Formats: sequence, C-alpha cells, structure tokens
Amino acid sequence: MKGINYFSRNDAISFQQISFENTTGISNDTLLKKGLLTIAPNTFTNEDGSAFSGKVIFSIREDYVRGFMALNSIPTIDSDGLPLNSEGSIYTNAVDIQGHKLKIASGKNIDIAMPGGTNANQNKLYYAEDNVSDPSPANTSLFSWKESSSDSVTYYFDNAAAKFYYKLNPTQLGWISCARSVSNSNPVGINVRVWGVHNLTSGNTAVYVVPVNGKSAIRLWNYDKATNMFSLTQPCLTSGTDVYIIVIASTPHFKIYYAKELYTVGSSSQKTVTAVEKTLNSIASNLYYL
Repeated sequence: MKGINYFSRNDAISFQQISFENTTGISNDTLLKKGLLTIAPNTFTNEDGSAFSGKVIFSIREDYVRGFMALNSIPTIDSDGLPLNSEGSIYTNAVDIQGHKLKIASGKNIDIAMPGGTNANQNKLYYAEDNVSDPSPANTSLFSWKESSSDSVTYYFDNAAAKFYYKLNPTQLGWISCARSVSNSNPVGINVRVWGVHNLTSGNTAVYVVPVNGKSAIRLWNYDKATNMFSLTQPCLTSGTDVYIIVIASTPHFKIYYAKELYTVGSSSQKTVTAVEKTLNSIASNLYYL
C-alpha cells in the first residue's frame, strides 16, 4: 500500500540535481522554483570530515506553496508543538559520484535565496529537529522544526530581478524552513471525521488544517480507527480562525482521494469531511492555488 508520501514523487514537486566540482563551487544558479543558489569553493567534505576534491551531486527541492507543504507532509509545527507561519521549506542533500554522503565543512555554509513576501526581519531559520536520524522526504512525518540558534535569515530586494528574497545560510544539509512563530495564548484542538475513502488507515490518509490567512499546513496526527476521526496531537489553533481542511488519501488500488472544505475553528465539536476520487494532477493544481 502506498503511504501518503507517495505523492512527493510527482513531477510537480520533484528534485533538482546540480553537479559541480567542489573546488569550483557555483554562483547564483537559478533553481526550478526561482530560488537562487550559491555554493563557495570547497564547501563540502567527506562525511568523516576529511577533505574532498571531486564532483558534488547536489540535490534540492523547494516547497514554497502551503498546499504543496501539505501534499508533501511537511509540517509547520515547532519542537514545542506550536504552529509556524512558513514562507517555504527546502530539502538539500549532497553526495559524490559514487553516492557517498558529503557534508558542509566546519565554518562553511551554503547560500539559498528564497523568493520572499513582505515579512522583513520576522522570519527565522529552522532545521528539522535534531533527533531525526534520517530527515529525508520519505520521513517527513518524523520531524518538527527547531529554530537555529546561530544561522540567520536576511531579507533583501534584488534590483535586477525586481523582487524580494529571503537569504538563508544553512550550515547543515537536510530540511530547512524560513518561518516565524505564531503566538496563541488560548489554543484549541480540532476533530475531523473522514468519509469516502475505502480501506482508510492513518498510513494512507493525511488530514491537514491550512489557515485561510497565513502560511501553515498543520497535520492531524492522532487517528481513532473506530470513528475515522483525526485530531491534533495537542491544541495549537485559535478559536474563530477560518481554515481549510484538506484530506489526501491513496489506496491499494492506486486510487487517490481528496477533499477541501472551509471550517471555522471552534464552531463545532467536530467536522465531517467526505473525500472523493481525484487525479493527482487535479489535486496538485488545486493545492498550488490554495
């Protein structure tokens, strides 16, 4: 049976691979989703920290749209279980031509310029939480975000491109996010019952809450099989907030189910949502404009 991360292999949200000599690096490469990448010469070492002078195979995936964050099961929750507004998440990895892992050398970083909005000086750099042994796209369900204590986000306007960017300077590979915390003094939970999915399980169905205003995609992890009810691990929403409830599911017969319904948090004790069969392309298109 395909898990929910089956969707992350769709072309609309695929990886980009860039190869270059470690001794040369790359400068201001334009990425698939209009980000900019700069890697100085000799940024990478072997995994044991020894010097590396060969070709780097660098993989990167950009997720700037909250709908795709949902599609890829990318959380917008910090390590304390509190919601984040995320301008986007990026996954990076580097190997040599034999597939051996590389890492960023001590004292070095990579530069990623992410197309930005208007939240100057509010966003921070977050990493996948430290206790994740394999923070890869296949394991997005395993992590939350932890704010970096040393690496920063710079907000600037590029005159040549005529657009704003968030410049991130990560010192480690894996998942990073440009985000800011959302204050909530009286958080509440949410309960969503799902109908319409054949052979529904917590492994083949994901339910998200996506605020209408803001850039979050919060997954409901708790699942009660007897009632088909999904709920938050802990309360983190503000009563009265308008949200979209998103359901994405896949079945053993490769059928894909989807639902999107508007709901006001706290307006009822639970919300029932019925998913219907859709094509992956139609789901991706719907979430892109969410």
